[in-house]
Amino acid sequence: MELSRGISRSHALLVSVLVCLAAFFAALLVRNGQSVPLRSAIRLNASSLSDVQVQGDHVYYLEGGSLHCVNTKGKFVWNAGVDAASSFSVNKSGLAVWSGTRLTTIDINTGVPLGNIQLSQDVSYAVMGDVYSAAVIGPEHSSQVVLTDRYGNTVDTLTDFDEVLVMDCGFFEGREIFWIMTLDSTGSEPVCRISTYKPGRRETGQINDMEQLIYRVIFRSNSILAVGTRYMAMYDYTGSETKSARVNLYGYYLEAADENEEPTLIFCPSSQTGAVKDARAIFAGNEYLLHMPVECRRLLVKDQTVYGISRERLAVTTLGTGDVLTYNLPMQVNDVIGITADKTAVITSGGAIYLIKLP
Repeated sequence: MELSRGISRSHALLVSVLVCLAAFFAALLVRNGQSVPLRSAIRLNASSLSDVQVQGDHVYYLEGGSLHCVNTKGKFVWNAGVDAASSFSVNKSGLAVWSGTRLTTIDINTGVPLGNIQLSQDVSYAVMGDVYSAAVIGPEHSSQVVLTDRYGNTVDTLTDFDEVLVMDCGFFEGREIFWIMTLDSTGSEPVCRISTYKPGRRETGQINDMEQLIYRVIFRSNSILAVGTRYMAMYDYTGSETKSARVNLYGYYLEAADENEEPTLIFCPSSQTGAVKDARAIFAGNEYLLHMPVECRRLLVKDQTVYGISRERLAVTTLGTGDVLTYNLPMQVNDVIGITADKTAVITSGGAIYLIKLP
C-alpha cells in the first residue's frame, strides 16, 4: 500500500516536471523567434461573411432576416429580427439598422428595438449616439441628414450638403454633438470639411482642409485628430489647429487604432498594403518603429500590444519592448475582421468565421 502511494506521488511529480519543462522550452522557442502553436479557435455558426462587425467584447453579423450578437466564446447573446436586405452600424451607444427608407435603432445590451422610423428617402448610412441617432438619406451628392432621438422622433434635418459627398458621420461619445465629414470638389481645389452640430440648434465648429483627403477622425475629450493622406492634425472643437502637433504621414496609411482618450495608432507603408512587415506606432506623443518577422495580412492593436496576422502565423510585440514573439495559427487565414476588447481576433478561413484568443 505504501509502495503504491509512493509510486503515485513519484508519477505526479514526474508529470509536473514534464509540464514545467514543456512550458520552459515553448517560451525559449518563442524568445528565439521560433513559433509555438495557438490552439484556441471557435467557429461561428454564420453562413455569410458579408457584414461582420466587432464592438467591445462582442461580434455582430447579419444572416437572412436576423441580426446576431455573439460573445467571444461563440455563444449567442441576442438575436433581432430585421429585413433580409438590411445594413447596420454598431458602436458603444447601440446599433442602427436600415433598409430602404426604414431606420431602426436597437439596444446594444438586449437587442430590443428602441425606435422605428420611416424616412422620406432611402438611407445610405446611419449611426446611433448616446442621445441621438443620425441617418444620411437621398442621392450621393445631394444628401440630407435626419437627426432623431433614440426612439425615432425627428429632432433636426440638415440640408446644406448639395454637391458635396458625405464621407462619414457620428456623435461625440458622451456628448450631444453630431459631426459630419464631407468632400467638396466643386471648386478649383477639393476641400475636406468636418463640421460639428448641436442637434436642434446650430453648427458649433468647422475644420477645412484643402491640402489632403481626410479619411479618419478620432475624438478625444478636448481635441479632434484628423488623419489624412499627407499628415495627421489635431484640432480643438472650434476647428483651430494645434500646428505643433502635426505628424507627417506621407507614404503611410492608418492600419489600426485603439481609440481611447490616448489612442494607439499604427501606420504602415502604402507599398506594403496586405503584406506588412514595417510600421510606425504613435502613442502618448511617442513614436515607435516596428518590424515584423513575417508578412502580415493585417495589424491589430489593443492596449499598446500590436498583433501581426499572416496567413499561418501570428507576430506579437508590445510598444517599447523591442521583442517580437511568434505563434503558429490553428488554421490558414483568409481575412482579418477585427479584434475584441478582450483580445480575441475575428478572422475568416475557408468560408467560415473564427474567433482566436490572442496572447
